Amino acid sequence: MKKKIFISYAWEENSEKDKKVKMFTQWLAVYLKKWDFEVLLDVYENHPGTKLDSFMSEGVNTSRFVLCICTESYTKKMTKIGTGVNTEFTLLQENADSKFIIPIIEKGKFVNLPSFFRGKFVSELNFSEPYSQDNRNNIFELISTLRDEALSIKGVEPKKRIENYYNNVEKFKLLADTIDLMNFECQPEGIVSFQYLLNEGDFEIGLPPMNFTTHWSTSGVQNIHSYNKVQKTFRIHNFTLFEKVRKTSDIPVDDLFHFKWSTTLEIGDGIVWVNKNNFVAIGKILNIDMNSKDEVKSKVTLQYRILNPINITDDFIQSKNN
Repeated sequence: MKKKIFISYAWEENSEKDKKVKMFTQWLAVYLKKWDFEVLLDVYENHPGTKLDSFMSEGVNTSRFVLCICTESYTKKMTKIGTGVNTEFTLLQENADSKFIIPIIEKGKFVNLPSFFRGKFVSELNFSEPYSQDNRNNIFELISTLRDEALSIKGVEPKKRIENYYNNVEKFKLLADTIDLMNFECQPEGIVSFQYLLNEGDFEIGLPPMNFTTHWSTSGVQNIHSYNKVQKTFRIHNFTLFEKVRKTSDIPVDDLFHFKWSTTLEIGDGIVWVNKNNFVAIGKILNIDMNSKDEVKSKVTLQYRILNPINITDDFIQSKNN
């Protein structure tokens, strides 16, 4: 039976902060799905508002782990009567001594955690770019904890917990999977900067059936190789019209250059992907950061947009084994 994880978070009053927190929690939910956990997150549940209380109650009471996204707003709403966070907090208080409650805080942002979380394992992550390798050690630590409850014992340092459980070989294997599975962004559009040689050159955008596997390799200081790993792929030289393309009919057909396997892109060039489900996405190279000392650390900055996206629900989130 899959371990169930409930993710608890708060809506932020500031729209930019709210967007960041929601995007992070969605990314985290999808990432945990890749590890074959069953994840409960309200944005992926098809339930009317009247069932929200029962969803929260069932989620907290039946989950093996509860991850609390502890922003400043979240900690304030914990004691604010009438909020969803307070409802969840009331349920959590019944299991206050449980080692299965894990607060997650944003890296570099000070959050004065309530005494309720004292002595618990705390995970500190980059919310803005969760796929960033800045997160790799802490993601590894979190996954290690979730995969075996013995790692969450209070009063034991995270490093000691991991070393006591994994021998070096298993530790390296888990670290490799941790890094490879991070190489994706599930939002239908955005700007991502990623180390393009990780995960054997693959970086995935979107969620099934609107998912697109992009594939990259080094070409030079000012350009990059892109490969076709979907149904059809096209190149657009100097994609100045990117911002105006919102639907397939907006794509400048005369500028499309079809390639079967690979092409070379410069900064400003665009790419069009057609996946096996006949969804279309566009991309534009914004920057190429070639690391001459360590090629693996080289990054590409990609702006992308999935055209005519459909609503994301839990039905479209695949597990690691699918």
